[in-house]
Order: sequence, then C-alpha cells, then structure tokens
Amino acid sequence: MLGSTCEYHREAEVIVHLLDGETAVASLLYLQEHYEFALYEVVVDKPVQLSTFNDNVHSGQDAFRLGRDESLDLRITHGRVEYKIPTRHERGHYMYFSHDEHKSLHDDGGPVIDLDGKVVGMVHNQFKETFLPSSILHKCLDSWRKLKCIPRAHLGMTFTPIKLLDPICIERMRRKHNIASGLLVEQVSKESNAEKLGIRMGDVIERFNGECISNTTELEKMLLDIGGDHFDQAKVLKTETDLRIQIFRATKRCRRVRNLTVTVSDRGEDIIEGTYPITDGLWR
Repeated sequence: MLGSTCEYHREAEVIVHLLDGETAVASLLYLQEHYEFALYEVVVDKPVQLSTFNDNVHSGQDAFRLGRDESLDLRITHGRVEYKIPTRHERGHYMYFSHDEHKSLHDDGGPVIDLDGKVVGMVHNQFKETFLPSSILHKCLDSWRKLKCIPRAHLGMTFTPIKLLDPICIERMRRKHNIASGLLVEQVSKESNAEKLGIRMGDVIERFNGECISNTTELEKMLLDIGGDHFDQAKVLKTETDLRIQIFRATKRCRRVRNLTVTVSDRGEDIIEGTYPITDGLWR
C-alpha cells in the first residue's frame, strides 16, 4: 500500500479503513523522502483486487481523479493531465491534474486513472493537484523489490523543461542557438559539485550520459536507473559516481561536455540557494 509522507510520520500509527467497515493496522516497510511516499504492509483475510497501470501519460490527456470522502463514498472528478513549471519549493517530477470544478476537492486523494480505468499516477497533494506519474512509481517499486531501497542520483540542480517556456522564448532559442529541447537550469545548490563545475542558472543541459532528456519525468527515471545500478554494485548509499553532461551557455554561445560527480542516496534532495550571477537573460 502507498501512503503520502505529507501526512504521516515514521513513528505514526497508521490505521487502514477497509470498505466493509473493518480496520487494519499498517506496518511501515519503507519511507521514500524524495518522492514523498511510503510503502506499508497490510494483512487482510480476504481477496484484494489489484489495479492495472499505464505508464504512457501525457499532457492534455483526459483523466479521472478518484478519492473518498469521510463516509468512504467514492468521489470521481474529471479533468486533464498537465505539465506545469513548479514553484521554487516544489519538486520538478510531479504532473498536475487540472479540472473545471470551482470548489476544492474535499477527499483524501488517490489514483488518477485514464479513460480505460488504468492508473496513470497517484495523488501527491490534493490541494495543489499534483500527482506522481506511474512510470516513476514503477521504477521506484522495481528498485525496492530488488534492492530494498530506492536510491537516486542527486544532481544538486532543479530544472524547467524548455518546451514549457513561453513560445517566444522557445522560438528565440531555436532560431539563435539551434536548441529545441533540453532542460533549463533553474537552481544550483550552494557548494554542490554542480556549482563547483561552473553550472549556473540559465544554462541548458542538453544531454545526460549522451541521451537527450526533454522533461523532468524522463530525467527522474534516468536518475533512478543510475542510482539503482550504482547501489547494486557498491552495496552502500551516500557514495558518488560520475554523470556526463552536455551544457550550453547562451551568454558565451558555447557548448561543453563535463563529468559531474553526483551522490547516490535514498534521502530527499535539498537545494540550498546560492548567490552567484544569473546567466539566463537571453531566455526570458
């Protein structure tokens, strides 16, 4: 069973309310701080119907958000999947559920499903309408089954996908610099390896290990693969490995390829705000 860490503490007693009115105590198996979910074990003496998943979710797709109210009555809300630029205090790997209802949804959140009833994500924050895509969930669950942890490579940066910028900025980047995709650096953590390498806000990361990455969901899946492969060999967390990145800096109109040393950890990644100059003046 999945649970949101926004609501529960490690030592909290979690009671699961079953649909027949019975309750069961859930035992914490694992807490994933970066993606803010927890895995719980619940023992029941009756059959459980498992959901089917669809990892191919895209912006503009019709979807339904499922939840339950205080009486355990099902709440169904129709809406659309969206990519949005996150705020500075939000992680970049979430997608958004947009709907036309004027009032807030008052339920406990749950799965987001497509028109075929397959789960495309799990609600993360019912007020901000964010959800974690099932493609990332699958990566996390596969890692936990294999490694009993969910290691991830920490870059020390946050990004905005170029395709989410203003159309005028996108056209300017394509026309002046022949850049049509990639990730625009929004924040570089103070005293991180990325900062020491000279990466600054406004730089564009075009390739990671030679692969073009166009959105933060793709990036997260790559960081999970890197973290899982490294941990499978090293057998220990909080170790380092190298990631080869291609960087474009608009102010100097130059590209460079560098090795960025990243930390592999299953803890949440915190970005510490720095005070270095901004280089993104050509983009906005």
